[in-house]
Formats: sequence, C-alpha cells, structure tokens
Amino acid sequence: MRKTLQRAAFLAAVFAAAIVCGSIHPAMVAAAPDAKTRGAEQFATKGCVFCHGKEGIGGGRGPDLQLVRKRKSVDEMTKQIHEGGKGMPPFGEVLTEPEIKDIVAYLRANRKFVVVPPKPVEAAPKVDPGS
Repeated sequence: MRKTLQRAAFLAAVFAAAIVCGSIHPAMVAAAPDAKTRGAEQFATKGCVFCHGKEGIGGGRGPDLQLVRKRKSVDEMTKQIHEGGKGMPPFGEVLTEPEIKDIVAYLRANRKFVVVPPKPVEAAPKVDPGS
C-alpha cells in the first residue's frame, strides 16, 4: 500500500513538473477524453450508428452491440472492425488504428443495458363476412 502511494505521488509530481515546464498545457489535460469517450464519439460519427443504432443499441441492419464485450475478445473486435466480414464492410482504410482501439474500448466498456422492444406487427385488415 505504501509503495502504491509513493508511486502515485511520484507520478503526480512528474505530471505537475511537465505542466510547469510547459511541455503539457493544463487545457490539454482537461480536454483530453479517455479512450471510451473518444470511442463513443467515433462510433457516433464514423458510420457505426447507421447499422448498429445509436450507442450500438438495436440498429436493425447490424447486430445489437450492447453485450459484444461478452461475446468477442479485444482482438476479435479489432479484426472485425478492421477487416469486416459477416455482412460488415471493412473499416481498416477508413479508420486509423487509434480510432479502432478507441471504438473497441467504448464497446468493451460496461454500459447500461437497454432492452429494445420489437416493432409492432400490423394486423391484417378484417374482412366483413356480410359483404
């Protein structure tokens, strides 16, 4: 426990020194989102929602991705996004490797599960037997 606290204090001191020396601007630290947040932005803006729906929740054209982290490993997800397959186009030439990693981080994050009800089936018109 003591070594962990010492290590954290050391890293904080190094980080603070980098800010003071000007190699890291404080605004960059505040503005730098984590991989999950960047991945959510990539997912929303790079075409993923077109098939998989908003936040990967029941898009219709592609599978629901809410629990993909339980079905596929990081490597499998990365390969699927990069090379495509099973009806999915490849995104390896559209997305950079860091963007793919961020999308995988977003999909692997433990997000709130949402149940999407099926669309109602329209009933057949009733035929009047007296006509």
